[in-house]
Amino acid sequence: MSANSGRTGQQEDLPGIDRLLALSDGVVAIALTLLVLQLKVPGQVTPPTSAAALAAQLSDDTDQLISYLISFYVIANFWLIHHRVFRQLAGQRESLAWWNFLFLFTISIMPFASSLLGEYSENPLAVSLFALNLLLASLATQATLEIGRRRGLTTSKTDPRTARAGWLNALGTSAVILASIGLAWVNTDLAKYCWLLIALVPHVVGRLVLRRTGPGGAPGGDAGQSSPGA
Repeated sequence: MSANSGRTGQQEDLPGIDRLLALSDGVVAIALTLLVLQLKVPGQVTPPTSAAALAAQLSDDTDQLISYLISFYVIANFWLIHHRVFRQLAGQRESLAWWNFLFLFTISIMPFASSLLGEYSENPLAVSLFALNLLLASLATQATLEIGRRRGLTTSKTDPRTARAGWLNALGTSAVILASIGLAWVNTDLAKYCWLLIALVPHVVGRLVLRRTGPGGAPGGDAGQSSPGA
């Protein structure tokens, strides 16, 4: 048996794109479910009929609630980005599958990082570890798409602006996250507010790409909206 036929047979044994998506959807669903476990019902309210006493108890868990909301949004956003990436893929390779598993690792560990952030919201290490989780998820997503492009696994209809926008999104997102890690050791609240800038990166990138190429620079949709970036 030739080496080429061996590689072809190995590729045929790999799960298809649909199975990778199904596995990824399942991991994301479990991670979203596990997030809520960090929210605790107050143990004892005295008197139990007092709304003020219950409100006071609930306010003690504000940091956990904020961490939960941030993490839920982040995972949901990465799920949308993940599907945009896989819509551009038309084939499968083992290396691509492993990059997808790296992405799933970052999602599966997000509930732990979120709980740590909620419990130690003023600790710079807890903030930095959560930010590092975001960074790895963003890079793994971009790497999955880049591996697909280099191996010729993307669809022929891929907008040429999408590749440029994808790299700019990844760089912009990474820059914001790295800045937040540095800020965490100066002011943890400022570092967390810095994460809000991540949502603006795709819009800024979309404007830059369209400005350089013009509205008719390449066929396809909105480059900023269809490329990965947290």
